[in-house]
Formats: sequence, C-alpha cells, structure tokens
Amino acid sequence: MSAPQLRFKDEDGRLQPDWCENTLLNLSENGFTNGVFNDPNKTGRGYKLVNVLDMYIDSTIDEKRLFLVELSEAEFKKNKVEHGEIFFTRSSLVKEGIAYSNVYLGHSQDITFDGHLIRMSPRKNVLNSIFANYLLRTSKVRKQLVARGKTATMTTIGQADIAAVMVAFPSLDEQTKIANFLTVVDEKISQLTQKYELLAQYKKGVIQQIFSQELRFKDDEGREFPEWKERKLKDVAQIVGGGTPKTGVKEYWGGNIQWFTPTELKTKYVTYSRRTITEAGFKNSSAKILPAGTILFSSRATVGDVSIASNECTTNQGFQSLLVNKENNNVFIYYWILNNKMLFLEKASGSTFMEISKKEIEKLPIAAPTLAEQAKIANFLTAIDDKITATQIQLDAAKQYKQGLLQQMFV
Repeated sequence: MSAPQLRFKDEDGRLQPDWCENTLLNLSENGFTNGVFNDPNKTGRGYKLVNVLDMYIDSTIDEKRLFLVELSEAEFKKNKVEHGEIFFTRSSLVKEGIAYSNVYLGHSQDITFDGHLIRMSPRKNVLNSIFANYLLRTSKVRKQLVARGKTATMTTIGQADIAAVMVAFPSLDEQTKIANFLTVVDEKISQLTQKYELLAQYKKGVIQQIFSQELRFKDDEGREFPEWKERKLKDVAQIVGGGTPKTGVKEYWGGNIQWFTPTELKTKYVTYSRRTITEAGFKNSSAKILPAGTILFSSRATVGDVSIASNECTTNQGFQSLLVNKENNNVFIYYWILNNKMLFLEKASGSTFMEISKKEIEKLPIAAPTLAEQAKIANFLTAIDDKITATQIQLDAAKQYKQGLLQQMFV
C-alpha cells in the first residue's frame, strides 16, 4: 500500500517496514463495549466518569475534569477504564461530530465511562494508543466514521459500524515515534493556548481595575494625575450614523469606499470591508465619510460590538459611530466602551431587534481622566493586546504546522 510522505527510520537509521491495513475490530483487544447508565440522581459521589464532553475538550482525556457517579462494585469492574483505552461518541446532533474519539492516558483505578460512549481497548502489541488517537482524527478515518453514522433526528453509530472501519498503520516502533513527535507539538499548542487564556484573563481583570479607578497611573515625573471627571458621551465624541445605497443599483457598488456592516466588527482595528461603494453610491445614500481613528459602534441587533477604523470609511445604518474630539484619546474611549457594554444594552430597545439611538448614546455618562492619563491607559492596554495578538499568531501557526504534519505522517 502507499506510504506517507514523512517517515521515521529505526534506531539504526534504516527504513521502517511498509504500512499495513486492518479493521479497528482486529486492532482491538476484545471488541467494543458501551458504558454505564449515567443516573442524574447518583452524581456527585462514587467513581470518576468519562463522558461525551471529554471527547472534545482536550487532546487527551483530562481526569481532573471528570465528575462522579455512584455505581455498584460489579458494574464498575465491568466498565473500569484502563490506561490507553479509546472512546467514541455514540450520537451527535451534528453528523460531522459522530464517533469523535479521545484516549485515556492516566493510571487511576477509579474511572468508568458513560453509556453514550463506545470503548475500544487497542491491542498493545500492534497499536500504540497515542498514535491511534491521532490516527482516528485524520480526515480519511473521520470520513469513514461519519459515512457510517445513521441520521434521523440525530446521528447515531453502533459498535459494529466503528469496528468495521479500515485504518492504515506502520510498525509499532514507527507508531511510537510519530506519537512522541506529535505529542511534543500538542504540548507546544497547549502552552500557547494557556498563555493566550492567561493574557485574556489578565486583560479583563486589569480593564476592570482601571475603569473602576482601583488602578491609577502617574505622569512622567511620578506625580499623581488629577481626579477623573464625569461627563456625557456627547462631550467626548460626535455620534454619527450610517446608510446603505440602493442594493439594486449596480453603479453604487464595488467602488473604492469602504462600507462596513456590524458583522465585520471582529477585531480591534478594521481596514477593509467585505463590500465597497462608489462615489455615486455614497452621494445617493445617508452614509457618512468617517476619518481614520473613528470608533465604529454597532447600535442595532448586536448592540455594543466595536472596532476602530484604520482608514477612512463608511458604514450602514446599523451604526452610531464615535468621532472622538481632540480633548480625548480614541483608543481609551474604545476600551471604555468594551468595559461598559452593559450601559448601552440597558438603553437599547425594540421588538424585532434591539437598537440604541444616537440620542440615548449621547446621554450616557462617562468618567474619564485627563488626556495624558488616557494616553497612558491606552498604551498600556494596547501593549497587552499586542501580546495577545502575537500569541494568537503563534498558536494559529502551531495548529497549522500540526495539520500539515498529520497530512504528511498518515496515509
């Protein structure tokens, strides 16, 4: 049979034997079994339970996440989980989620598994459990599993369906090398994920401290800044709405003017819109030209989404954008809005969809420090955001690298 692009040699530098094919049934120790009934009246005590959610959370089953279920000793012994066993989901609301799998690599003696899962115990002399965990997540194997699912109100799969799936695998030695290599990559991904989450948590906490004034900044001479002053949003920014040219007029669309809709506010800065309008489209609509630095604020349906315009642009009517005056820092105001989204939501109203008017936005109270302290706050929070962005880029690159490896390491 065909071999993958990337191969691992043995300890003497020689090529490994060719890959083989077999069914999952023949690679299992004693077939496939279902787990225990998860009685909601017997949770919170007893044995640790592997359940459906554990198939999706981590690259391996994390026993620290497991909750407890009470069972008889006989039932537990029949369904006791051992090191290296693999579990599959029996049902899924989404067809593509059927038979999603994960592996248990711990050594605890008090773990069982849910009846909504199917268990496989790999033959240790033929199949490495960690390798198998990666193998079962490759597109080729996933396609087979999804194709064997039976869909009615939801998709289900049986033991025989999983057992009949054909998989390709190398020698046990090469499996171990592949598993070890990919484990190192997963550890890097896990570290970056944890770093990203910690930075996001830190940012959330420090924003709350800053805008509650628990955390204050000093000037360049180490002196205290003046107290924050209360004012209205109309005192710090001009509020500007948007508009949409007639969609049926071809000459109004596809020009050089950026035209944003609320669904595009996904990042701190936005530069290019999905659709653009022409000069004619602009002149024949209520859209307004907004300068670079404008805070684009979604005022309809998804009230409170916010981004900063990197360049001159326009928006549709689902916006009440803020042109921050020279006495205030637009990045500071951006972070203030992020921290005070509930203020806007509380003033929104509507039956078909929620909306906040320009008049209501202008009346909202805002406590703000001097321009100099605003700039320090904006720079401080921007530095955190830059670290978060850099970590996200590293994380995306690591995931892409892993995906490339999976394509090259498996048939």
